[in-house]
Amino acid sequence: MAPSLEEWVADLASGHDARLTKAAVRQSAHGKGLFASEPVKRGDVVASVPKKLTLWVQEGNALALPGDGAWPRVRAGASAAAPDSGKGWEFILARAIVDAVAGDGGAFWEAYGGMMPGPETLAHPFLLSDAALRELQDDDMARRARDKRELIKELMPDLTTPQHAMDDDPHVTVGAWALALVRSRAMRVGIGAHAVVPFLDCANHASVPSVDYRCDSVETPASSGLPPQASEATADVELVALTDADVGDELRLAYTKGRLTSTEHFEQYGFVPAGGSPADRVRGLPAVPRGRRAARLGRALRRAIGETLRGVWSEVETLESARSGSGGDALDARAVVVAAGASIAATLGDGDDARGGGSEEGGEDTTSSEDMTREEESAHLEALRRAIADVEASFATTLEADEAAFGGARERGDERSTNVMHLRVCRKRLARRVREVLDGIELE
Repeated sequence: MAPSLEEWVADLASGHDARLTKAAVRQSAHGKGLFASEPVKRGDVVASVPKKLTLWVQEGNALALPGDGAWPRVRAGASAAAPDSGKGWEFILARAIVDAVAGDGGAFWEAYGGMMPGPETLAHPFLLSDAALRELQDDDMARRARDKRELIKELMPDLTTPQHAMDDDPHVTVGAWALALVRSRAMRVGIGAHAVVPFLDCANHASVPSVDYRCDSVETPASSGLPPQASEATADVELVALTDADVGDELRLAYTKGRLTSTEHFEQYGFVPAGGSPADRVRGLPAVPRGRRAARLGRALRRAIGETLRGVWSEVETLESARSGSGGDALDARAVVVAAGASIAATLGDGDDARGGGSEEGGEDTTSSEDMTREEESAHLEALRRAIADVEASFATTLEADEAAFGGARERGDERSTNVMHLRVCRKRLARRVREVLDGIELE
């Protein structure tokens, strides 16, 4: 009888000095994932992987790869004859993945490489067909994806063979597939250093993580209250528990700590965080004139957002508590509310946010701004309501239609279409939430 995935991975790990102490690789809703195999306490090291097994690249072309591999494609990409810009860490690491999967990266990676997801499951824009790019309903993202395709061909001309699983999409080359894996699986392991860490790269994303990784150049955040890695363990990359977990709970990392917008997250990882990102903004909303401030609207907005957040938190926390959840769903649901509030606040003259706000023009410093009259603020509120109505009317499809398509893709198990539709849904849910908040605002 053939071993299960969990048994096979455990045997592979133990045979190469990796320790899955309290973690197991199993099938998840998103391909493979890491799950607690024993009860986990906060601070436990649930898995550790020797650095000698990792694919480790330092910006500037320094490499640390398993010594029993030939790595012919890496050598070709790092040679003096290769395009200078092709020596960036992402492209060198992509070459290492191709070598690993092809059996040229040594005994361990010849086995582990077979666990890498196929291109048909990945939704990075440069892997999508032209028809699928149109489905994104984002012309700027589609343009960037086509530009990325050309860059991949230019920098990895020896890796342009179409991936066998995607023969009908000639731009889904071996090099493009490997680059998508690097973007979604590589970890920062020091200043200018990135690595694909086997076993740990199976951990899926969560806005509220249950684990984090550390090594001699990366510590768990000070806010976690956990100690740094022990000096005797610095030859390993460790996965440490941030919370308690029961047997069978999925162990998830926070890939970006909420710093990316949904669009940026999709382009980097090929999916959108559940509920979108708090960094998202509705662009193009009218701003108050420079030097003016809508103080009444600002106060009303803060009240409306506070009430909405309390309602969302209460509703989702009740559901989470009923099924002994972690509260993560509540934070996911909060993201769109926070993004909606910030999109509106950026138009009120109280200072712009770090991403440029939701408006074409930012407000002035509040210390020198003059308050608008109530009539002026009322007119601005109506202008915002008309603008968000125009935004919703400009969408090629409705939120309801996209939610139905999103649900259908999930039921079919079509992960790529699910991720594309989720991006569209998050964009439209944000616009809807902005409209709902604006409709509920009453001036003093």
